[in-house]
Amino acid sequence: MNHLRTLAAIAALAGFASAQAPSERDKELDELKNRVDALEKEKKAGGDTPGWKDLVSLGGHLKWYGFLRLDCHYTDSAFDNARFPTFVRAEENIPFLAGTSAPERNDDNFVASARLTRLGFDIDSGKIESLGDASASGKLEIDFFSLPSSESRAVPRMRHAYGKVGWNWLYVLFGQTSDMASPLNPSLNPDNVLWNWGNTGDRRPQVRLVSEPTVGEKLKFYFGIMAGQEGAIRNVDTDALGVLDGDDSGWPKMEARVAISYQNWVEKKWITLGISGMTSEEQVDGAGIGGRHIFRTDMWAVDFEFPILAQLSFRMEYWRGRNLADIRGGIGQTVLADGSDIRASGGWAELKFSPVKFYAATVGYSRDNPHERHLPFGARSENTVYYLMNTFTFDPFLVSIDISHWRTEFVGLNAGRAWRYTLTLQLSF
Repeated sequence: MNHLRTLAAIAALAGFASAQAPSERDKELDELKNRVDALEKEKKAGGDTPGWKDLVSLGGHLKWYGFLRLDCHYTDSAFDNARFPTFVRAEENIPFLAGTSAPERNDDNFVASARLTRLGFDIDSGKIESLGDASASGKLEIDFFSLPSSESRAVPRMRHAYGKVGWNWLYVLFGQTSDMASPLNPSLNPDNVLWNWGNTGDRRPQVRLVSEPTVGEKLKFYFGIMAGQEGAIRNVDTDALGVLDGDDSGWPKMEARVAISYQNWVEKKWITLGISGMTSEEQVDGAGIGGRHIFRTDMWAVDFEFPILAQLSFRMEYWRGRNLADIRGGIGQTVLADGSDIRASGGWAELKFSPVKFYAATVGYSRDNPHERHLPFGARSENTVYYLMNTFTFDPFLVSIDISHWRTEFVGLNAGRAWRYTLTLQLSF
């Protein structure tokens, strides 16, 4: 009898549990339905919020970046241009040479500028299925360093504007960006990155084909060729016939670079050695210059980056060529009055030490040396810069305090010398 009572109790409990189970499931379903309804309401309420398709007509993603910046320079002697220096004016010269000599010794100046404030965006357009899933991306970047303009009315300057289509190992880049030859820039003087003081390579409209194969995880190569606008920097029409000398040549500026990179003992850092070159020509019609009409530009360069330790790194470039004003060499000098080319060599090197995360000290030297053999009276025969930079980084805020010594040698004139002290304040976003 007891067994029968126990079995009856178990059966009653089972029936009760089975009767309650559907009710619990219904309750869970109701809760899920309510959550879905709430999400639908949120979606409808936020229907006016723009998405990527509203910002980019063919889809893709934009990533904005830039910084707000102030640069203050005090210089104890006269440059040819306090904002964009090409040389230090010669001092204490008799006779006085207009455009080359300083009006007086130690003719100091102070310049404050927000022109290097920068705004840009990177675009990722995803994959192109009809091109074998090639990636499509691009960049547009401006600052406000367009000259001439007043400090309170600075106008935008296009730095980079290019598209890039390809795969991990091969791509085509088209638009405006930096030269392929002589690709590195020193840390000092971001206004003109020591152009005409030892650093060559600017920006220009171009198309380039690049292959970057890798071997394992620690070895990679770079093979690139580029065709760009000749005369994009000088922009001169010597014969005054309405056609720029670079356009009149009928040829683009051709550049190429080969490099090898090896990942050394410093994590995520690469030792890189590159060799590059460029060639182009300008044409002057009419009487020409010294009877010549075609003027070739040739240059070869070596670039090297070496992370010695996690806190210590070394970078340098060396170059040599002729008629280099359109790539920022030869201190802006091209050919002589008799039509002969001005040859030049130079380069720069710097060592950067970061003992702590928020501080870095950079020491460097840069030199541009037009060969003096046939330079005329008053010509610039050498530019040199020594510098020390102290950079404090508290992301997103940066402070840099720099001191540099600039010297220009002239043919037949006293040298120009200047000490420059720079304070930079920058807020990135």
